[in-house]
Amino acid sequence: MEFSKPQVTLDTSLADLYADEYREGDPKTTLVPCYWCSDLDYNKFIPKTSKYLYQGTPPPNTDKEKRELVIQCLSLECQRFTFAAGRMETVLFDIRDFTSRLDAIKTMNVLPNWQRPNITFAKGIDDLMQQRPDAQFALVVPHEKFASRQQTVDSDVLYKLLSKRYLALSGLPTPQTNVLDLDDSSQCVESKLSKAVSWIRNFDIPRVFKTQQGMSSVGTFLIRTEQEREDLIDLLSENILRTTLDSVNSTNAYLYPSSLLSQEMITQAQECFATSFFVRRNGNATFLGACRQDMDSESNAWLGASIRYLDQGRLRKRLWPVVCQIATYLHGEGYYGPAGADIMLANASATQSARHWIIDLNVRMTGSLTLAFLRGHFSEMRGLHEASITQRFKFKHKRDDFRKLFATEVAEGRLIIVAWFYDTISEVSWGNLIVGAEDERGLKGLIEKVRSFAF
Repeated sequence: MEFSKPQVTLDTSLADLYADEYREGDPKTTLVPCYWCSDLDYNKFIPKTSKYLYQGTPPPNTDKEKRELVIQCLSLECQRFTFAAGRMETVLFDIRDFTSRLDAIKTMNVLPNWQRPNITFAKGIDDLMQQRPDAQFALVVPHEKFASRQQTVDSDVLYKLLSKRYLALSGLPTPQTNVLDLDDSSQCVESKLSKAVSWIRNFDIPRVFKTQQGMSSVGTFLIRTEQEREDLIDLLSENILRTTLDSVNSTNAYLYPSSLLSQEMITQAQECFATSFFVRRNGNATFLGACRQDMDSESNAWLGASIRYLDQGRLRKRLWPVVCQIATYLHGEGYYGPAGADIMLANASATQSARHWIIDLNVRMTGSLTLAFLRGHFSEMRGLHEASITQRFKFKHKRDDFRKLFATEVAEGRLIIVAWFYDTISEVSWGNLIVGAEDERGLKGLIEKVRSFAF
């Protein structure tokens, strides 16, 4: 079958990195590459997390919106992470029927057998526990239903390290940040909201405001005008913050899930890189790659990431000191595994030395990690020195038809499908892609060609 022919070989994988840290007697590590919701059950087998609260966009209002959220979180995001996993046990959850399994299998089959994940398909978390009774789980984000099982990192520790509050208080080099804690059980929700509104209005702008937990830049708000400030207040009061405050209780208040942050907006930085690395058990770091973030200019939502392979040597040298600083901090908190940091850089000038700021810490697999593993595939073997991983695209084409449209790019190794889901209800496909080109102009051209078939 066409899809069984290996076409992509990774330079390394998450499995290789974990294998280097293996200790005799360790249980086999099983990757659970899923984001959870704290305000929505994906289905009756995958309930929301009521302890570890996450702030995202407002909950979906229609069945269509909910279905698309489930497709994104349970299929696309999970496949995208799984593609970088390598030959390790990995979990993917079923969506409605078994068609999602075939989509995932086709995605992974472009990898050689020795780098292809050993996938366990499960209908839910309890089913996973029954299928893998002795596994040690590596979670992307925590869920309390895993609390009784062995994990690579304690769930409370992982949640804290993923939080914006703990980064602000870590002592690492971050922009100047103010923190407002709203988890006092003696106050009602309306009082806390009123306190938050007054606090937000107290700062001069421009300013960056953040909720405690969010991914793909969801929960980060760049406020430059008074109208944007008022829009933020409405969004927090009516949806995001109110929902979180309603969910704070005695089991999670100590994690500060509803804290808000107000942060200096850095204007003097020349560059910003999403940096991926692996924290070893001894606290050392393995540098993996540095990418440019592709963000929506209006919503600040994450659209993908791009990498310039010929710059990686220079960037490693520039970023290495702060990567080691972060790894030492994470090790001290009890963490080992994949991690990422968004780091802003300012060059030296006549009046000041070079500076850097950590604006976000992603203590998990990052969305751009796979790009770091494809330097050999793109740059060394094919002379494609620029590559980009896209956020999800929506197509009217099924996978086979889409591949025919880009048959040349697929055959030349310029286009890789790293996640695909065909929705049998709407008869629409969703896809995450990695594309490569000789230079930035060629990369933009190929992305625009892909976008011309999306809607």
